Amino acid sequence: MKHFCSINSYLSVYDSRFLRPGWTNICQGWSRSFGGSYTEGHRIIGGRNCLFGSRPYQVALLRNGRIYCGGSLIAPKWVLTAAHCSRRISTVRVHLGDYNLQVKEGTEQIRRIHNFFMHPGYNLRPRDNDFMLLELDKPARLNSYVNTINLATCCPSPGTRCSVSGWGTIKSPHRQFPAIMQCADLYSISQARCQASYSGRITENMLCAGVEQGGIGTCQGDSGGPLVCHGKLQGVVSWGKSVCALPGQPGVYANVCKAAQWVRTRPDKILRLG
Repeated sequence: MKHFCSINSYLSVYDSRFLRPGWTNICQGWSRSFGGSYTEGHRIIGGRNCLFGSRPYQVALLRNGRIYCGGSLIAPKWVLTAAHCSRRISTVRVHLGDYNLQVKEGTEQIRRIHNFFMHPGYNLRPRDNDFMLLELDKPARLNSYVNTINLATCCPSPGTRCSVSGWGTIKSPHRQFPAIMQCADLYSISQARCQASYSGRITENMLCAGVEQGGIGTCQGDSGGPLVCHGKLQGVVSWGKSVCALPGQPGVYANVCKAAQWVRTRPDKILRLG
């Protein structure tokens, strides 16, 4: 699952743009240096199945029954995803509590999109502020399989252990989309190393995560999905290289710690911050 835009050959990024400049604090907690060891079982490209029910906030955005993008449930009626997933958004169905997209498990809840709001600072090139809020046609019924996740309001220190999940391709450059939700562990990377990997294209609203050796990352179909650190939503899958999970080429995420204020100031003000 390398960082890519929906199922197209776009670059995927986790955005850090939800916080205003003065809000960029460093989260405290357990961390590990980027490039730590990992096992084959912790890969997403070629990866591992998530435990059933372990990601109740994970959302699948489907078009014609196929994965289009991911997302995160942040309030009973609201999903946070990537702005670049907005193409023909009215034709998308929102699946909550799903695990195996080819099997009805009885935990699924399906919603339509009532409205959507793109971040006012979204810029397709270089995909800055890649955030979009989806308002569902009716609230989710919260339970063990469908639940919300709090937004991170401080930014992670380099080497923080995080997790990603979704139904994006598990092979690259040839695509193979799994039926079962995939999970992997990644580590946040310093802005300096991120800039070095992408020739200065990284803004303060972006966050990089990966493993130095490569082999782990998000990919086509994972866009809009969650990067979770310390139990809070830290990033939104945004962009990356067209060939996923290469060594020294981490995924890029929209940085949630930079956009929390934007979410907070939605007119309804129902979104809870962590």
